[in-house]
This record gives sequence, C-alpha cells and structure tokens, in this order.
Amino acid sequence: MSAPCPQPMELFQWLDGEATTNRTRELEAHVASCSPCRHELASQQRLISRLREPPRPPEEHDVQAIMARLHVTPPMARPFWQPVWHAGLAASCLVVLGVLLWQAGPQDAPKSFAARGGGTPSLDRYVGVDLLSAGQPPVLLRDGAVLRQTTPLFARYRHLGEAPAFLLLFAQDAAGELHWLYPAYLTPGDDPRSVTLPPAERDTPMPEAVALEHPAPGPLHVFALVTSEPVRVLDVEGLGQGALTESLLRARWPEASLTHWTLMLEEAP
Repeated sequence: MSAPCPQPMELFQWLDGEATTNRTRELEAHVASCSPCRHELASQQRLISRLREPPRPPEEHDVQAIMARLHVTPPMARPFWQPVWHAGLAASCLVVLGVLLWQAGPQDAPKSFAARGGGTPSLDRYVGVDLLSAGQPPVLLRDGAVLRQTTPLFARYRHLGEAPAFLLLFAQDAAGELHWLYPAYLTPGDDPRSVTLPPAERDTPMPEAVALEHPAPGPLHVFALVTSEPVRVLDVEGLGQGALTESLLRARWPEASLTHWTLMLEEAP
C-alpha cells in the first residue's frame, strides 16, 4: 500500500528547510514515484522563483489606465474621500487610488521573500507587508525616509499561506498621537477590526492610500501587525498613552508578524 500524498503546505515546508532528515528522505522517495506531487512541488518552486523576481516595468497602457482611474469620481456612498486629491491633502484622511496604482512601479525593489530554514513556523514565513508613499511612481519606503506631513501612504502585501491573515497598520507621531491607515478609524467609539489579507502570491496593493490627519512633524513610527485572528483597533488603543514599541506589541501578540518603520515627517510649507 503506497503512502498517502503529503499536504501542499508540507511540501512548502520541505522546500523551506523545515522537514526533519527522516521526513525529507520519505518525501524525496514519495515525490520520485508520484507524478501529482512532482507537479505540486514544481509549481511551488516556480512560485518562489517568481516572488524573487523584480517587478516588471509598467506598460504605457497601464499608466494610462492608472491616470484615468485617479480622476474617477468616488461613489456617493463614500463622499468623504472626494475632496482629497485636488485639495492638497491638508485636511484629508483617505485618498482613493485604486488597486492598479502599484502597477506604475516603485523606485525601489521590494523586500525579498526568501525561504528560511529552522525554527517554529510563523506568519513571518508566509506574509510580508511593504509601506509606500503614493505618487507617480510610488516609492517603497525604508527606515529613515523623509516625507512631507501631507504625503499619502499605502501598503502592499503578499501572502503565501492558505488561510486568511489580518492586518492592522497604524502610526504614532512625535506628539504620541495614533493614526490609523488600515482599518480606517474615523469615529471615536467605533472599534473596527483588522482588515483581511486573502492569500496572494504576488505583491498586492491595498485599495486606498491614506493621508494622515495633521500628524506632528518629527519621527513617525509605523507598525504593520499581521495576526492569524482578527484584532480590534481598541486592542491597540488600550495599550496606554505612552510610546508604542516593538517590544510592547510583541509581548501583547507574540505569534504575530510585526514590521516597524521609522520615518521623518517634514512640516508642510
């Protein structure tokens, strides 16, 4: 009687160097005699190779489509987005840019999504989040990036897992004020939950860019917290009035994937 086929996730973990020596031998022997598993393994290897490739340059028709999308009037159901782009963003909160925005390409390459061996599997192995400033083209942000207070920000993600993950993306300015990017937190007393990140094997932009509302100039700490279960905004707001730190957030959500950027906001002229 032949051994049952391994689950796709086990094959991925084998490629990632997580399988034991004995299990590696068993999987090698099984794949050698099982055509469907060889096909699945080859598909996963191609996926990893594609994720390591730099983004393609935009085609002319892509740019034209993006520009047309930027000038579409937002739906009446969400009128508070409408005045933002052409009003200088001084007092705005959200800017609808559309999921095609990322196709214009950033000025920097994305962070690599490399397989890592050893250790306990975690969301860090399957989910990655990048922070970008909206523009033409968008710019991938690194620690120390200098921005104007009115610069809109947005995120993109990739998720190689099978189950949905959940994202909270928020910032704390130099005055200690919290600013929420995803989910939107516009009305005191509301308690929205983290946004769902479906599985996505390619970099996927979030559908909105966000201009922070009157952030204080100086250091801006931005955090992307990805969890396997939904988290509420007030779970973060309730951590206290002091400065948020990586150690504080990791202590509260030890199994989460946490990314932290420190940016510098210049006062708008």
